[in-house]
Amino acid sequence: MTLVLRLSAAALAALLLALALVPEGAAAAQCKGGDASPAKLSDKRAARAVLCLINKQRRRHHLRPLRRHRAQTEAARAHNRRMVERGCFSHRCPGEPDLAGRLTRAGYLPCGCSWGIAENIAFGSGRAGSPRSIVDAWMSSAGHRANILGAGYRHIGVAVDSGTPAAGRRRDGATYTTDFGYKR
Repeated sequence: MTLVLRLSAAALAALLLALALVPEGAAAAQCKGGDASPAKLSDKRAARAVLCLINKQRRRHHLRPLRRHRAQTEAARAHNRRMVERGCFSHRCPGEPDLAGRLTRAGYLPCGCSWGIAENIAFGSGRAGSPRSIVDAWMSSAGHRANILGAGYRHIGVAVDSGTPAAGRRRDGATYTTDFGYKR
């Protein structure tokens, strides 16, 4: 009996170790394109990878996954384009409304309800511009992490555009905007 218990404990330890190693490998496999540099991904595929990686972080913290919202995506895309085209890296570029104004213009707000919104922006080139690198950087920043893990948020708009505010429309870089929200 003692031998069986020792084997069971050893088998359990090996199983727990294997399970601890699986999520990272599985996460990379399930978020297609997550590790690719901007030059190797379409903007649409990069946006899908960002949403997948964000929802993996939320699940890891026992939170509901976010659902993509058309109006938020439209607002994020318009803001991204403006940042790249005008060389502006900010939550509000000259001549542009603030986040609430952009979401109102896109049709997410007003809603005659209570609501909350937040935004993360980033850009990078090469491996530093991959969806995983961007989400990892956001998770390493308290404010960006709070947006990703905001328990109240239900919706998200994700935009990824080729190019950066610093270098323009070059294919080796990408600019990212995620708009988070809830309406009750």
